[in-house]
This record gives sequence, C-alpha cells and structure tokens, in this order.
Amino acid sequence: MASQIDNEDLGMKKSIGSHILRPKHETIFINGVMSYGESQRAWNTIKLKHEILKEFTQLYERRMKFRYKIVMHRSYEDLKKAVKELEKKGEVIPILMWFYQQN
Repeated sequence: MASQIDNEDLGMKKSIGSHILRPKHETIFINGVMSYGESQRAWNTIKLKHEILKEFTQLYERRMKFRYKIVMHRSYEDLKKAVKELEKKGEVIPILMWFYQQN
C-alpha cells in the first residue's frame, strides 16, 4: 500500500501523482556501501540490498520511475516533531540512514 504525499514536498508539479512506498515486514537492519563514480567525480551510487527489494517490491518494475527525498533534521527535537506530525497524519514511517566512514 502506498501513502499519498504532497507533490510540492518533492519539488514536482501538482499534476504528477506520487506515492511513498510502504515496507511490508518488521524492522530490518541493513549495512551497505556507497560507490564513487569516477566519470561523474561524485559519490553517486548507493546500491540497494536484496532486503530492501523484498520490502519494496515495486522497485523491481524497471519501467517505473522512482524518486527519493532526504530530510535531515539538525536536532533530536526537530526529528521528534516531524515524526509526531507524520504519525498524526497517518504517513509512512521514515527510513533512518547513517553515513559512516569505514576503516
């Protein structure tokens, strides 16, 4: 099941329909790597692990277009407020993601 989101939040025109994908199972923990693209000279690739694809089977549809949205809160208090607002509206629980340097 997908949740309706405000297209303006994604920087898209109102005429384009968008849905946030919902996970299907319980809490999962996944570790992955980012890749540096030499041709673009940028950290531009995050490979999705099989566990993510199992949760969001829509991602198997190669002809579909998907976008992502990143929201970074600067304090736990701001994060708590945002989560409370999402809960109040019945929105999807956000994915937590950390970047860390590998030794």
